[in-house]
Amino acid sequence: MQKRTIIFITTLLFSHVLSGQNLLPESNQDFQFDYNMPEPIQFTSLQQAAQWADVVAVAQVVNIDYQKTRDLNAKGQAFLTVRVPYKGVNKNDLLIVSANGFEDHQCYYPDRENEGQRFLVFLKQSPLNDNEYHGFKPFCQIQVLLDDSGRYYLRYPTDTDLKFDPDLIEEVTYQDPHARVDATEWTSIKRDEYQAQFNTTLITEEDLFQKYFYLKYSLGIPLSEIRPLLKVQRQADIHSDQM
Repeated sequence: MQKRTIIFITTLLFSHVLSGQNLLPESNQDFQFDYNMPEPIQFTSLQQAAQWADVVAVAQVVNIDYQKTRDLNAKGQAFLTVRVPYKGVNKNDLLIVSANGFEDHQCYYPDRENEGQRFLVFLKQSPLNDNEYHGFKPFCQIQVLLDDSGRYYLRYPTDTDLKFDPDLIEEVTYQDPHARVDATEWTSIKRDEYQAQFNTTLITEEDLFQKYFYLKYSLGIPLSEIRPLLKVQRQADIHSDQM
């Protein structure tokens, strides 16, 4: 079956990115995205996930375009830029990741706030459209954060059930806006549970009207240690200078 190439979105998206304005690409009502989603797989290693995937990379969210039903994501696309390519893509390639449905494993990405979040992604290419990909949580979005010297770390604990060598885990001083979770509206029980699960540091701030609670991640695994676990050929250095 011949694949369709999503040229119109790629061109529009990068023109908007370069201009720094109107990041949401124009829609084409006649174009048919592929909403045949893969079933989730319980991978037991990063190598197994990399063998399954057509694309393995650190990618950064540029924008999202989701239809909603009762404030829940129902279907649509996320647009990501490749920062560190490991398999199947090159640096600065555009990834269009489709999702469809309400299941927890559907690969919906968070909206862009300030700079977009970065993730280690394992994705399958659509059999119908070039540049369009599918995945499932948690392996389509394992969070990557920057430390205070601009190095990439896989945030630990991850949202996967994978086990990592304790010798790979480091204490990290993150300098990344997404390393801090706003827990102001949470109950104290939920904050305590999250803090215990993800080994976060509690930060409190207050003004004349309210007290604010934030949980900041403090552990990570350098991506230089993650690369050998993928068992894929080296393609790029891993530093924020690539941005």
